[in-house]
Amino acid sequence: HIRVGTFQYATVQRDAALVRRLADYSIARHHPQAADVLDFYDRVVGAQAALIAQWMNVGFIHGVMNTDNMTISGETIDYGPCAFVEAYDPAAVFSSIDTHGRYAFGNQPEIARWNLARFAETLLPLIADEPAEAVPLAMAVIDAFPERYAEHLLASAIASVILAAASPA
Repeated sequence: HIRVGTFQYATVQRDAALVRRLADYSIARHHPQAADVLDFYDRVVGAQAALIAQWMNVGFIHGVMNTDNMTISGETIDYGPCAFVEAYDPAAVFSSIDTHGRYAFGNQPEIARWNLARFAETLLPLIADEPAEAVPLAMAVIDAFPERYAEHLLASAIASVILAAASPA
């Protein structure tokens, strides 16, 4: 599993070639349709928006949703402390270490966006040569996350209703 944290680790090594190799490998393995690194980033953001929407529609709390527990493939990993809410409660937490509610059920979309912003930081040198050019490009993708998430949330909810209606009683 390649994680946002994997890219952060590669970045702190101050080895631009390592980050480039990781990005190239990740694109080939998980998002081969990506035209370039910005498109790759956009696809990762879209995959995460869809995943988090699915979590929210079934009441799933990841527990510890840090950058090392967020994949670029859009899969749920490192469940660790996780749960399903019994009733809607945006403040519900499930990790004993989450004493301030950072990873509370209702915070998951915003935490995903924060994690994805950290991912963008690792990709900036690969998006454009100059930060003044790379930052606005990456910001446009991350700023679209809430709308993309909302679209996936609605689509996921509609699919759940349709499946429930089609199921024999």
